[in-house]
Amino acid sequence: MMQKRWFKIFIWFITSFFFFLASGVLISMFRPGPTESEAMNFMMGMMRAMDGSMMGVAMNLENEGALKSIILLSSSLALPVLILSIIAGLLIRNVTRGGKNV
Repeated sequence: MMQKRWFKIFIWFITSFFFFLASGVLISMFRPGPTESEAMNFMMGMMRAMDGSMMGVAMNLENEGALKSIILLSSSLALPVLILSIIAGLLIRNVTRGGKNV
């Protein structure tokens, strides 16, 4: 059985798996934790990334009065504009067909 090709490949995979497992455990055990400056740099990067995200924009929206009023106005106009565009599309479709209901 030890002469079969599949058994040799299986042993090779198991050996490499345990090698990388032991390497990962040793690296995680003996590596010192992040320094204070590394942790602060990470947090500053996360804060910069959050400012450009949708959550950051939404958080800044509460302090911006003009932008908040524009968004409220546009959201209140969205439904009537949608209904008018559907009606206009149906009228154009009906006119281009020449009144035929095909």
